[in-house]
Amino acid sequence: MSDTPAILGGAAVRDDGYPGWPQWDSTERDGLLNVLESGEWWTTGGDQAEIFAREFAQFQGASIGFPMTNGTHTLEAALAACDVGEGDEVLVAGLTFIASASAVLAVNAKPILIDVDARTLCMDPAAAEAAITPATKAIVVVHVAGAAADLDAFVDICRRHNLRLIEDCAHAHGTTWRGRGVGSWGDFGSFSFQQGKLMTAGEGGALITSNEELALKAFSYWNCGRVIDGWFYHHPRYGSNLRMTEWQGAVLRAQLARFPEQNRTRNANAIALGGALAEIPGLEMQYRDPRMESQGNYCYIFHYDKAHFAGMPLAVFEESLEAEGIPMGVSYPSLSRLELFRTGNFGARNRALSAANPYANVSLPVAEHAAESTVWIEHRVLLGEREDVLDVARAAARIHASAADIVKSKAAA
Repeated sequence: MSDTPAILGGAAVRDDGYPGWPQWDSTERDGLLNVLESGEWWTTGGDQAEIFAREFAQFQGASIGFPMTNGTHTLEAALAACDVGEGDEVLVAGLTFIASASAVLAVNAKPILIDVDARTLCMDPAAAEAAITPATKAIVVVHVAGAAADLDAFVDICRRHNLRLIEDCAHAHGTTWRGRGVGSWGDFGSFSFQQGKLMTAGEGGALITSNEELALKAFSYWNCGRVIDGWFYHHPRYGSNLRMTEWQGAVLRAQLARFPEQNRTRNANAIALGGALAEIPGLEMQYRDPRMESQGNYCYIFHYDKAHFAGMPLAVFEESLEAEGIPMGVSYPSLSRLELFRTGNFGARNRALSAANPYANVSLPVAEHAAESTVWIEHRVLLGEREDVLDVARAAARIHASAADIVKSKAAA
C-alpha cells in the first residue's frame, strides 16, 4: 500500500467496514415475539422491563433499578427524588450532552456549569468544590466516554457538604471504580439506551440506586405520583409517566446478556490502541485512571495537538481519518458555548432565570479547549479484530507523516 494518505488520493488504510451497530440476533427477536404474544406490552402489566432494570442495577453494583423512557428523564427523576427544585443550585460538568443540564432546568433549579479535568474530561473536583454555595443541593458528575470522574473525591465532597451525588453514566455501562460499577457510588446512577449507546433499545433509560428511601420517591415520580403497592388511582404526590415499554425491556435483556463479552473486547482493544497511538507525536489518550478497572468506552477519545501536524485544523485531521475508513464521532461543545446558555432561552418553567441569564459570559477554558482538540472514534471500532482496531493508529501515522502536504493541499483548494 502507498504511503500517500487517502485524502491526497492514496488508497485508504481500510477498504472494508467495522462491525455494525446496533448488534442483535435471535435473542432480541424471540424476546420481542414473546412480548407480542403475551399481550402485555406495558410495564405495569408485564415483567420484562422490570426484570431488566433489576438485573442491570445489580450488574452495576446497585440493588434497585427503574426502567425509564430515556437517559434525560432518569436524571430528572433523580433530581426530583432528591427534592431539588426552585432556588436550588446543581453543579453540572461542562463537557457533556445538554441533557445533563436541561434535566436541572426541568425541575426548575439552576445548573452551575463546572469546568473539567484536562486529562479525563470529567468534572474537576477542585473547581466543583470552589463553586459550592449555600444554595447548592446536588452535583451531577458525567463519566465522559466511559472514563469515570474521580468518585473518591466527589463522594467525599458530597459527604462533607451534605450534597446529593448523581452520576450521569450515559457513556459508562460496564465502567467500574475500585471494583464496583459506576452509578452505584452516588445517590443515583443514570443510564441511557439510546441508539448509539453501548447497550440499546433505540431509546430507553435506567435509574439505579441502593437508597430505599430515595427509591420510593423516584418510583412515585416515575409512575404518575403513585406509591408502591398502592391503589392504581391513588396519587399522593406529583409525578410523571416515564415508564419503559415491555418491548424495550425484552431487547435490553438480550443486550445485557451479550454486553460483558463486548465490554471485555472493547477494553482490551482500547488499551492496545492507546499504546499504538502514543507512538505518534501530538496524540495523547484520554487518561485511564488506575482505580478504574474497566471502562465502558462509549467512544474512544484522544487529544490532538495540531502543532505536531503542521498546524492542521482538527476538522481536517478528522476528515483525513474518515477518508482512511475510520468511523468518526464528534465532541460535544462545551455547555458554555451552547446557544441555550448564551441567550438564556430556558422556557416557561424558568422565566426568572431566563430574565437574569447568569451564563452569558461564563467561560470554561478547559472544556472549551477539549471540545476543539479531541478526536472521538465510534465505539463499534473497538469490537473489531485487534489488527482492524490498530488500523486507526496506522491511519493517524500516515496523516502525521504527510501533514504538511495535507495542509498545503487544503490551502490551495
